[in-house]
Amino acid sequence: MLPPSNMLEESPTVAEISLKAFHHNVEAIKRLVGNRILLAVIKTNAYGHGIMQVAKEAINAGAERLGVTTIKEGMLLRQSGISVPIHLLSPISPSQVDVVVFYQLIASISSREVAQALSKVATRYGNNATVHLKINTGLQRFGIEPNEAKEFCERCFSLPGLRWEGIYTHFSSADEGNWKTTEKQFQLYMDTVNRLNASGYVFSLHHVGASTIAIERKDMHLDMVRPGISLFGYPPAARQNNKISLQPVMCLKTKLVQVRTLPPNTKVGYGGEYITKTTEKIGILPIGHGDGFKRGLSNNGKVIVKGQKVDIIGTISLDQTFINVSQVPGVMVGDEVTLIGMQGNEVISAKDVADWLNSNVDEVLSSFMDRVRRVYI
Repeated sequence: MLPPSNMLEESPTVAEISLKAFHHNVEAIKRLVGNRILLAVIKTNAYGHGIMQVAKEAINAGAERLGVTTIKEGMLLRQSGISVPIHLLSPISPSQVDVVVFYQLIASISSREVAQALSKVATRYGNNATVHLKINTGLQRFGIEPNEAKEFCERCFSLPGLRWEGIYTHFSSADEGNWKTTEKQFQLYMDTVNRLNASGYVFSLHHVGASTIAIERKDMHLDMVRPGISLFGYPPAARQNNKISLQPVMCLKTKLVQVRTLPPNTKVGYGGEYITKTTEKIGILPIGHGDGFKRGLSNNGKVIVKGQKVDIIGTISLDQTFINVSQVPGVMVGDEVTLIGMQGNEVISAKDVADWLNSNVDEVLSSFMDRVRRVYI
């Protein structure tokens, strides 16, 4: 027997997702890319923001296509009624082609085996499977080698049931501003496209650029751009801040569940890695690395309480985090704590958290687990 619903108290930890901010970011990118097709990359549960709601808002804001990395995400979007083209930006295996064809997902092709398997299934369904050819220009993740592209097309371009719509690549060093490497990779891609065109292998959509290219390199926009993290309020590099105005979409909050006063020389948390220096007031938050609040922030990050930044202390456990609230007047159980976002005049961004972790914004935002409740504003 289940308890009455009004007895089930929800966790105080919540990620507030501003759909208005997301909408603003999509429109800001669209202004930069003009009439190019905008493929909104919403992989990894929309970088932790919730793929269903974000997908619908992306389309409302003018995105013509969506990009994901798993077949499951593509399936969920189709099952929710989304009909725009959905690209699978990671490779698939031959065993997955039935689902790809059934849900009309656009596969990235970088192997003959997958092309042949898709052809066979699409022919059986009586459909044409739309596919994009991936060219490896230096990232070394996946893709056909440029010197093998013509031979690949000779074997696969005429396979029945396949519609070769696009050809694309992904750069290794654009976010870092390494334009020498990026321009070399771009030229390698264009040379490959031109050789294929000369041999009769023509693609209607050409794309190479994610957020950095969308923001900084109009000359590489081609037919379509694929922004990801910028849609969620963070340009990939600080140098881009004066080129586009973006708004962070996620604000992460929780509440103090306990406040304790401890005497000097008291060890706090697992391993006793923090020791009180004087009589200190310690707050406990109901969030830990089991929620995606990284253990690497132990003794190494800050949160905001009553408009004041305070230190994270001790080792972050699976479900709890300690903070030092000794200098916060009137602090008490139930006070709201901001982990990412603005409170009063203070701000902690996901970029700040990424810097404390020696990581990037992508990892910070996409790490928050499902038990962190999303609330859409």
